[in-house]
Amino acid sequence: MASVPTFDRGGTIGVEYLGVVFSSILYGVTCIQSFQYFRSVKAGSDAWWIRSMVLALLTLDTIHQAFLIHVPYYYLIAHYGDPEALLKDLWSIPSAVALTTIIAFISNSFFVYRIWKLSSNAPVSLFCFVCAIAESAAVLTYCVKFYFKKSLLDAELSLKTTGLAAIAIAAVANVFISAIMTFYLNASRTGLRRSDSVITKLIVLVVSTGTSTTVALVADLISYTIAPDLLYVLMFEFMVAKLFVNSTLTCLNLRDHINSVLSDKSANSIHLSRIGNETSVPTSQRAQIANLSPSVNTDPIESRDKYPISYSFDGSEV
Repeated sequence: MASVPTFDRGGTIGVEYLGVVFSSILYGVTCIQSFQYFRSVKAGSDAWWIRSMVLALLTLDTIHQAFLIHVPYYYLIAHYGDPEALLKDLWSIPSAVALTTIIAFISNSFFVYRIWKLSSNAPVSLFCFVCAIAESAAVLTYCVKFYFKKSLLDAELSLKTTGLAAIAIAAVANVFISAIMTFYLNASRTGLRRSDSVITKLIVLVVSTGTSTTVALVADLISYTIAPDLLYVLMFEFMVAKLFVNSTLTCLNLRDHINSVLSDKSANSIHLSRIGNETSVPTSQRAQIANLSPSVNTDPIESRDKYPISYSFDGSEV
């Protein structure tokens, strides 16, 4: 009888399986959020590219989930009773990681666009975009090298340096983009209680969604550093794509809620979809509203009564 290779199944195929389970839960959240977006009021007035972006993210996340499901099926069903197969590389793993990179790039590009609308600062926005490109290039380099490895564990060990660099760049880029977004949101405070309250909620939203992705990336980095011969890194990697998708959808879906909070106490609330037709509102005021940076009137009460502000998470005049 041929000897059965000994290795930590719990730390290899076991954590892969757990990664698929957790990612499936997050994929369910993606489906719910996508459904909520397309039935929302804002979806009908959003620019075509925003609706296309949401559809693309849902499609890519669905394909990503199909690749992840293929992993335990191959190892635990198709090759049941074949322990040696558990050590072989599988095309769907680097393919899933490559899709994660594409999803992260789309999501980060959307956040960079929001930074540009908030700040109108081209150098800062360009630097954030370069960070997103650097993250994608590093991870795709890792994926290409992964395809040419015949053993899964050998790929994890031999590509450790490339993998650590890719994850570190992704974590730093994510933290930097979230920090810049928070800075410009905080700079948009007006001194008016209701608008400042909304800005605080926006900051909490940016920090919380950015933190969830960053935590997964940092956990990915730590697990790869201390246990490169195991596959804990894949468990976290499988969930990163879902976190990027859901952070984008959360920002889009909360717009109606924020706007309804602002308009509760006034029937004269100005919505971005009507800014182009509101001749009574000065051009400078419309521009500041569209950039999520309202001006401060010398009389706070008069300002609140005349120009209650409606916020849009995408920062566009739609």
